[in-house]
Amino acid sequence: MALIELSPETPALPAAATAPPAYYYRRAGAALAVLLLLALGGAAPVTSVLWQRVGAVPVPAAADFQLLDGTLYLMDLDAEPRVLTAWQARPLRRLWSFTAATDGDPFYVYDTTADFTLVRSGRSVTVLDARTGAVRWTSPVAVQPVSDRVAFAEEEIFRPGTEYDTESGDPGQLYGTNSGALHTEPAQRTELRGLDLATGAPRWSRSFPGSVFTTLSDGPETAVVVLTSDKLMLLSPTTGAVLRERAVPMIDGARAEEGDVVGDTVLVHYGSFGTGGLVTAYGAGTLDELWRQELPDPAGNSAYCPGLTCVRSSAELIVLDPRTGAERWRIADTDVFAFGADSVLEVQGQTSPLRTADVATGRPLIDLDRWGFYFPVQAGGAYVLSRLESDRSTVFGLLRQGAAAVQPLGRLPDTTVQCQAVPGLLACRATAGVEVWAYHA
Repeated sequence: MALIELSPETPALPAAATAPPAYYYRRAGAALAVLLLLALGGAAPVTSVLWQRVGAVPVPAAADFQLLDGTLYLMDLDAEPRVLTAWQARPLRRLWSFTAATDGDPFYVYDTTADFTLVRSGRSVTVLDARTGAVRWTSPVAVQPVSDRVAFAEEEIFRPGTEYDTESGDPGQLYGTNSGALHTEPAQRTELRGLDLATGAPRWSRSFPGSVFTTLSDGPETAVVVLTSDKLMLLSPTTGAVLRERAVPMIDGARAEEGDVVGDTVLVHYGSFGTGGLVTAYGAGTLDELWRQELPDPAGNSAYCPGLTCVRSSAELIVLDPRTGAERWRIADTDVFAFGADSVLEVQGQTSPLRTADVATGRPLIDLDRWGFYFPVQAGGAYVLSRLESDRSTVFGLLRQGAAAVQPLGRLPDTTVQCQAVPGLLACRATAGVEVWAYHA
C-alpha cells in the first residue's frame, strides 16, 4: 500500500499473495510416499516426492537474498561497490552478476517481469535484462512496471536549494519525495511519465501541482490511479489519456491529504497520516462514491490489515465491508491479512501465525498455533509455515487458500527463520548458505 501526503501543511512521513495443478502419481510407490508423508506430519525423508533439496549457494555473512519467480538473487552488501548475483533456482546455476554504481542504501531487486529485472540502488532504479544482466537503462526515481513493455515513473519537483541537510539536525517541517531526499518546502509539482520498459523512452507525460498519490488499480482494465488535493482520476498506462475522473471536494474546509487502494476500492483520507479523520471510499473502476465515515484516532495502535478495508482504534482493529463501510468484526493486538476472497490470516508479533478466519465474521477456521513462522508464496495464494524442532531442524507446511488444514511438506535439517517462497520453491538462510528446496502441493 502506497501513501503520500498531499497537503503542503503536513510534514513528511517518517523514514522508515490458482493453486498449482493437481499432481498425479502413476506408480504405487509414489502414492505410498505421499501417504507416509501425510501420516508422519511432515517427518519425511529428503527423498520425498513432495519435498526435495535443490542445492545451496554459499553467501557472505552480510549478504541478503530474494527469491522471485524462478530466480534467486544474492545481494553482497559488504562489496564496494555492492554486487547482485542472479541464480537460476532449478536447477541451481549462476546466471549473471551486476555491480552497482554506488554504495547507497537501499540495494535490492525492486521488481521483475518476464524480460526485465529492476534493481534499486540508493535513489536510482536500474533496469537489467533478466536473462543476461545487461544494463538497459537507469532512472533517478522509482519505476513501476505495468506490463512487460510499459511502466510509469513519478517524480516530485522541488524548488532548487530546498533539499534538507541531514547532517545539520535543523528543526522544522520536512517534505518527502519518492527519490528518497527530504526538502524544507513542499513540492512545486509532480511529473508522471509513461515509459517503454525496454528502453526507458517516454511514451507520455503529465504534470500535476504539488504532491500526488499514484498506484495501479486491478480491475477489468489496468489503470494508473492519481489523487491530487482536489481530483481523483484514472489514466491509461499506455497513452496517459484520462479514462475517468471526478472532483474530490473540500469537506468542512479540509482537502484530501492521502489515499490508498484496497482491492477495488479507492480510499481518500482527509486526516493526516496516522491520525483519525474523514475517509471517503470510491469504486476503483467507476470512481462512484460508495460511502464515507469518520475514523477514530488510532492513538499509537500499530496493527495493520494489508488487502483489507479496516479501521484502527486505540485498542482494536475493526474490519469493514469494503462496499458499504459497515463494521464486520473486531480484534485486538493482531495484524490481519487478506487471504483470498473469503478468509484472512491473523498474525501476532509480525512473525507468528495464529489462525485463519472468515473474512465476513471473524469466525476461526484453521488453528495455526503449532506453527512459529509464516512466509507468503509470491503470487501463489498460499503461505509456507515453519516451526523449529528440538533437534534443531525446521519443519515446513503449506497453507493454501480454501484448504481445510495445513499440508505437511518436509524438513530442513538446520535451524532457519529467514525464508522466501514462490510456487514450488523455497529458499532459506541456513548454515551452508542459502538452501533451495522444491515442493509439490
